[in-house]
Amino acid sequence: MERFSTASAVARVDGVLDAASFQPLVRDAGAAALLAGEGRLGGEPVWVVATDPRSARGALGVREAELLCALFEIARREMRPLLLLIDSAGAKVGEGLAALGAFRRLFRQALLTRLAGVPMLALLGRSCFGGASMLACVCTARVYSAETLLAVSGPGVIQALGGKDELDVADGEQVRALMGGATRTRLGKEEALAADGISAFRDCALQLLRDRGRWAASADWGAQHAVLGARLSQSDASAGQPLADGDFSIRLDGLLPAGYVPALRSGVYVATPPPGADGPAFVGLLGGSAVGAGACWQLSDVLLELHRSALGKRIVLLLDAVGHAATRRDETLMLSAYLVHLSLVAASLGQHGHSLSLCIPGSAAGAVYVAFAAPVERVSALPTARIRILPEAAVRQILRAQEPPASDPEALVRTGVIDAFLDPRPDHYAAARAG
Repeated sequence: MERFSTASAVARVDGVLDAASFQPLVRDAGAAALLAGEGRLGGEPVWVVATDPRSARGALGVREAELLCALFEIARREMRPLLLLIDSAGAKVGEGLAALGAFRRLFRQALLTRLAGVPMLALLGRSCFGGASMLACVCTARVYSAETLLAVSGPGVIQALGGKDELDVADGEQVRALMGGATRTRLGKEEALAADGISAFRDCALQLLRDRGRWAASADWGAQHAVLGARLSQSDASAGQPLADGDFSIRLDGLLPAGYVPALRSGVYVATPPPGADGPAFVGLLGGSAVGAGACWQLSDVLLELHRSALGKRIVLLLDAVGHAATRRDETLMLSAYLVHLSLVAASLGQHGHSLSLCIPGSAAGAVYVAFAAPVERVSALPTARIRILPEAAVRQILRAQEPPASDPEALVRTGVIDAFLDPRPDHYAAARAG
């Protein structure tokens, strides 16, 4: 029996699909970590993409993102199931801001495909970290083996930031107990465990597709919100307080229109238009802290409330955060699911008549940046904003560099990480809001 967790991308695709049914798309030599095409599973036409862990650990860069974007668009047009065979360390960190901008575009296409109702099934190999974990969680169901590890942060990053008391990477049992496939499949009906064999993954994928009415995407994001809220309430993970009451004027000097009175709701910054005014609602996470599962859920809660009210037709998301929380507590909850839920809620509001944009007055990085930026129409930043492909400590851990590369303001626009810079003076920002 060939193991799914160690097989090549070609072997996985050929073994999961019906015999001799795979037809590759035009192969892009620059997208070496990706194999994509069409085929059949149990006689049903499907699209399939597989990352190749033998090429840069399956990491996704600009060329891979472009190929995946094209595949997501095709899947929406033809409305046939999409299989994502993922074994990936995440984004190609060495490509820097270019990879971050590409992943923003890629994840937007993934969100639109999920919201369109395309059945999306993730079959997971050994590694599923960073942005790859978000791609897995945007799918409507996931299949793991006992060898699978899924988390926003790899074990080495969690240990580097929190020490061995947080996670000891040398203790394989401890790592699997936190982020392994057997642990993840206890979280809900969308998670399935298969034996570590290609034929077992094929059988599981066949069964899931036949039963997809049971797990297919629902338009009721409130129901998923309740499920994630219940998971959160059963843990010791709180939203925290990303912003202190006295920091409002410091963080948003000149950005908030006259008449707005900001407030905190369980750590979420909220400023709605004064009575009778027709302005946008400002909501977000500020203060520069790491963003955990609780903060994602609380912000999603505010967005859903704005959708139910008459105050949120125009929404400006605000983000100042060093990155995601690389902690045992947040990964116990599966932080990827909370980041993706936030993105799906925001993207769903965009499809229900809301206009969403993002303003970054301070820091942003990695998965948190993608979760905020992918669902919105426009991303703006102050000239002093610091935006990186990953949090500084994570870049140092992955690249073994003394200092991570600094943000290049011109590159932020050129690579599509942001769409424009904002002049911090109130009159200039008012013009940007109107646009």
